[in-house]
Amino acid sequence: MSERSLREQRRERRRELGRDQILDVAEEVFARKGFHDASLREIAELAEYSVGAVYGFFTGKDELYREIFLRRATVFLGGMKEVFSSPHPPQRQLLDLAEWQVGFFRAHPEYGRLVLRSGSIASALTGAPSDGEILANFRQAQEMQAELFRRGQRTGVLKGGDPHLLARMFSGLVSAFQASELAEEGPVPLPLTTLLETVEAAFVIAES
Repeated sequence: MSERSLREQRRERRRELGRDQILDVAEEVFARKGFHDASLREIAELAEYSVGAVYGFFTGKDELYREIFLRRATVFLGGMKEVFSSPHPPQRQLLDLAEWQVGFFRAHPEYGRLVLRSGSIASALTGAPSDGEILANFRQAQEMQAELFRRGQRTGVLKGGDPHLLARMFSGLVSAFQASELAEEGPVPLPLTTLLETVEAAFVIAES
């Protein structure tokens, strides 16, 4: 391997690290202030970069906001696929999915606040530039959940109803639980078992 290629690899790793640092800070600022009130200057200062250096990574605030969602979507969709690839029956996969999604938002609380700030996962771009790829990722996640409900209905273990509506209801329950965990004031957050019991009562057909 040439010395030049080694230098290029080191330079690329440094660039990726810098990019991730800026995205981490931007995620926190957007979550705290919203898209319109957040500024590139504040993001740059907190990330310890100049504004000009930030422009070396991103074309502007719109792209920075967009990349936050695309970065997290890669992990989110990948985790969902792992849950659905397990040999467990649909009712177990539904509970595993709820637990995995809670774990994802616990691992990325600022992203969770950013999503909740918009009102729901479905409207993550409220007040910010719309983006087809972000919406496509959301629709893919919802379709995966809808397909889980279809499988569960076919095998008689999940309750009937429109699968897409049930998928959105499921996401709403996860969002409500997420909101209780991320709330800075108010009652003590609910235990995870409460969410799982609620999901089971709402969607799983009880064994006779």
